[in-house]
Amino acid sequence: MSSNNPWSVQAIIDRIEREKRQAAGTEPPPDHAATAGYSVRGLWSCYSDPGKLTAAQAHIAMQLHLECGVRTCAVRSRARTALVAGGRMILDPRAARAPRAPRPSVFTLLLAAVFGYSTVLFGGRHALR
Repeated sequence: MSSNNPWSVQAIIDRIEREKRQAAGTEPPPDHAATAGYSVRGLWSCYSDPGKLTAAQAHIAMQLHLECGVRTCAVRSRARTALVAGGRMILDPRAARAPRAPRPSVFTLLLAAVFGYSTVLFGGRHALR
């Protein structure tokens, strides 16, 4: 008999041992996404909050929203939070830092340059008193 035969004696013994380890909790199921039909309700829209997610649902949500950003997509943000809290994802230290203040626009810089230098050169409106 070949070793690939699922009905061979050794294959049956291996399967029984594997099931015993799984029942004892020492080994996770081989493929958690294929063993249960996890609900994906509420995960399609980027703007709806899906609520509390399990680790498997968070994995599915991250796969559904691959092209979304964490700051713009509520589902991806919730999924990332669930995966980090469950220890399934470790963030890079650069991702955890606080966002920088937005840079001023060119128009704001131009206004500051024009009106800022006018007060220096002409004394500003206080020089008229």
